[in-house]
Amino acid sequence: MLLRVAAASFLIATLLPAQNNWFQPDILKQPAVAKAMQSIDDRSKGIIDEWVRLVEIPAPSKKEQARAQYIKAEMEKLGLSDIRVDDIHNVSGVRKGTGGGPTVVFAAHTDTVFPSETPIKVKREGDILTAPGVGDDTSNLMATLEMFRALNRGGIKTKGDLIFLASVQEEIGLLGAKHWLESSGYKPEMFVAVDLASTQVWYGALRISQFKFFYTSPGAHTLESRGAPSPSKAVAKAINALYDIPLPPITPGLDSFKLPVMNVGMLGGGTVVNAIPREAWFTVDLRSVDSLTQDKLVTVVVSTAQQAAEKEGVGFRMESSMAIDYSKARPSADRLNHPVVQTAMAASNYFRKPGSPEIKPADVGSTDANIAVAMGIPAVAVGAAQEHFPHRLEEYAEASSIIPGIKSLLTLAVSLTSH
Repeated sequence: MLLRVAAASFLIATLLPAQNNWFQPDILKQPAVAKAMQSIDDRSKGIIDEWVRLVEIPAPSKKEQARAQYIKAEMEKLGLSDIRVDDIHNVSGVRKGTGGGPTVVFAAHTDTVFPSETPIKVKREGDILTAPGVGDDTSNLMATLEMFRALNRGGIKTKGDLIFLASVQEEIGLLGAKHWLESSGYKPEMFVAVDLASTQVWYGALRISQFKFFYTSPGAHTLESRGAPSPSKAVAKAINALYDIPLPPITPGLDSFKLPVMNVGMLGGGTVVNAIPREAWFTVDLRSVDSLTQDKLVTVVVSTAQQAAEKEGVGFRMESSMAIDYSKARPSADRLNHPVVQTAMAASNYFRKPGSPEIKPADVGSTDANIAVAMGIPAVAVGAAQEHFPHRLEEYAEASSIIPGIKSLLTLAVSLTSH
């Protein structure tokens, strides 16, 4: 009997993902879908040209207004309903369904990590586009916009509503998506963050804590600085001590990710060369796969940073961000087996580059989908282009890869809202 129960449980676990995959290749034979797909091919050059133009609209976090206005104007052309620009410049619009299906959000963020003064001019060499922000997340913003256009060109009707969300401030704490999900009044059944390379599907949410530690003193001229308390020395001692903290073993199965991880990303302070600074600071980005590990690391990181100030005899204060409550997050197995993830996996693999490795889901996430996961909303993160070196000046993407990527997004949208 025990063997039979175990065998039955194994069979159910094996069949469940397949049953929860709502993508069937026959959907591509539907006249409206086929027409939409062909229209993507027909506009391939125009899509890439517009992608380039969109990249060259500067959009550092909190300064996304120009891109937001561009997307708003395109939503109006599409005839989306309830187009909104909220108080922090999130832009959203609704493509109404016929009724009886789930409401699904497709979110791509408008901001990039690069400051306003960063030169942004796309360099085109064959199929390669190189520029800061060409991938993260401009490629996916372009792909999501074009997916909604293709739905219209094909005359596709879905049961459920599709919401296009162009979010802001993703790069500084997922703030736009958090604000929209908490204040828009919409209660979507599913959430798709379009914010990865097309070779990735994520269904989890990394625990992310970000700190800015400040060290202060009255200051003094260099001539009077010998032996005096110094914020600079406190910063140096604190950073050294933080990097000496033994981290838990690396979580396996996450490709190039090495988690848990702590990184000091920014340093600053002082106003002149010949004086002890009145203030010096640095930032810490701390990420883990689970809340228990993250909470323990946060405690030791904050304590270590504060002890450095006490030992040097300087003042200390801190700012923190990314305070997200994950208590409502669904268990890993539930998230993985939900149709939004299984259908995304099937669509992404169907349209992946021929001969490339099978795309496998990862229980990680550092996208707008984290907010949905935290709220208990079924969510997934996907991508629409082959992109490389995100957050670096050398960032580049494979131009032609966005065409099958848009088709994959369209397939996912139709499959989820027509079931």
